[in-house]
This record gives sequence, C-alpha cells and structure tokens, in this order.
Amino acid sequence: METVKTRIMLETEKELTAGLTEAERYRYFLGRMQYLRYTSGKENLLKSDCSGSVCLALLLAAGCAIRVTADTLYRKFFTKNDDGKADSIRAAFFITNYDRPPDENGRVYHENEVAHVCGICGDDVVLDCSPPRSRLRSLSSMIRIYQTMDYRCRIKCLDHNALEEASARGTDLFGADPEYEEYIRAITEDKN
Repeated sequence: METVKTRIMLETEKELTAGLTEAERYRYFLGRMQYLRYTSGKENLLKSDCSGSVCLALLLAAGCAIRVTADTLYRKFFTKNDDGKADSIRAAFFITNYDRPPDENGRVYHENEVAHVCGICGDDVVLDCSPPRSRLRSLSSMIRIYQTMDYRCRIKCLDHNALEEASARGTDLFGADPEYEEYIRAITEDKN
C-alpha cells in the first residue's frame, strides 16, 4: 500500500470516527474488519490473523502500536478483570486446558496458553478472525464451541498504561507486516 493511499484512508477513517470514544473506535474498527481474509502473521485491513486484528484495532483506535501473539495480549496487555463497562476495551481469550498436538502450521499450544483471541465489538458480539475469513459472531456461541474442544474463555479489559508504555518503547512489534508499519508511521507522524 502506498503512503498516499494509507494517509487518505486514515484521514477518512478519522473523519468517520470523530467524536467517538477510544472504546467506540476500537469496536468500530473491529466491525470494519469483518470479511478480512485470514492470513497467519498478518495485521492489515485486507488480511489478518486473530491477534493481528486486535493489535490493528488498538493502533487505529488508540494510536498505540504493538504486534504480539494472542497469549501475550492476554498476559501483558489485557490484564484487567472484565468490568462490563461500555467504555472498556475488551477481548475474549480462549485458553487450552491441556497440551495440544501441532496444528496444521506446526504450532503447539501448551496447557494454559491462549490459542485464540476475539476482540469484543458489541453486546455478545466478537470479531472472530479465523480461516477462511473473519466474521462477526456471537460470543456465547464461540464460548460453547470452544468449550466442546476443551478450551475455557476469559474476558479481559485492556490495561491502557501497559499499552502506552509498550508502544512508546516500540519493543512489542514482532514481525509486523509492511502495511501495519505504514499505518504506524502515518499515525505517529499525525500525532507530532
């Protein structure tokens, strides 16, 4: 994506979300990501994986750049208990109850590790970014599906201070794709 196109897109999104709270922007961007093509390791407005969609929504809503796994989101950034408040940024984490055999990509999930994350974008609505495309789904149905596969679900709120500190350090960006880095540059330059 070219820098000019990125800037135009971000300016349009800024106009559309003017007047919304940060949490409302987070939910807006999660909703906007419905039908993204699932691609492991990606985080842009065309392709993403589960953790990438949450990291991208955080960048676009809060202007804070991190790119980490679902497990790191849970352990480092979404560490506050669910308060149920409308102005909270929340995510649902699906945690395995036992060590899993390697998946189709060779990834092994160990007991108590987060294997999947969904950004919460409404009452009982999440963005489920999984193959083949992301879609809005009912959280309650996701919980039932994952329970049958021996996962438990934890809903957690964002620790905004941890997000801001990590973004300022710029150290929590494992393998961010070029489009994501372009979003970061455009948003960072816009803040200055």
